[in-house]
Amino acid sequence: MSDDQRGARPTLPWAGTLETGEAADVGARQRSTIDLLDARAAVDDAPVGVGQIGRFIVLRRIGVGGMGVVYLAYDNALDRRVAIKVLRGLGPPAPERRARFAREAQAMARLSHPNVVQIYEAGESDGALFLAMEYVRGGSLRTWLLGQDAKDERGATATRGWREIVAMFAQAGRGLAAAHEAGLVHRDFKPDNVLVDGDGVARVGDFGLARLLEEAPAEAPAGPAPALHSLTATRAVMGTPAYMSPEQHAGRPADARTDQFSFCVALWE
Repeated sequence: MSDDQRGARPTLPWAGTLETGEAADVGARQRSTIDLLDARAAVDDAPVGVGQIGRFIVLRRIGVGGMGVVYLAYDNALDRRVAIKVLRGLGPPAPERRARFAREAQAMARLSHPNVVQIYEAGESDGALFLAMEYVRGGSLRTWLLGQDAKDERGATATRGWREIVAMFAQAGRGLAAAHEAGLVHRDFKPDNVLVDGDGVARVGDFGLARLLEEAPAEAPAGPAPALHSLTATRAVMGTPAYMSPEQHAGRPADARTDQFSFCVALWE
């Protein structure tokens, strides 16, 4: 990022609009003010060479995973913060990959559920494909399971009870079920791909990203776009081995039962 870019701060007006209506509580206004200060400070912490992705202003990097790099960004057009996942390992996107990426992103964007991280849009920036999604403040389900955010009355790390764990997984299961009803298959369900927000709500994320990283077929059949349920069908071996179903290990097509297997493995852990 150049000195000029660092010196030019974007307008970040969400502090006054995060909570609308006269009934907004004082705590929410205090949190929005803190968010504003954090975001303005984060502009200076943005990685060198990344000032903007598409129309989104990059604030800082917030995570790195096997599928890509995640940035906290600001959407000036809609006055909101978003998480941007830049997919890596794809190479320059070929036309068929762009088309498949667009279909997958549209399918994911149509999925709206309280237990699913909302996808806003998809695009390409500097030869890399990216997804803009809802920014969820919180940690992963894995962190939550370890009790790193739970303290007892002495301040020591508390142990989660089985009822609490089952209740949290039930939330994640509802998110998975909603995706399956929409014809989507996650293909890489694991505690790391579930967020627990500040209100203790499980939010399943990274739907379809394993599919997006697969190689496109050499020849796509002519005709209309495939049905939603077939977008995630593949013979490539993708996923996290410890949570993969037998059919995934064998390279066979995945369906809702694949996610159910991974879900049960995660719960059994």
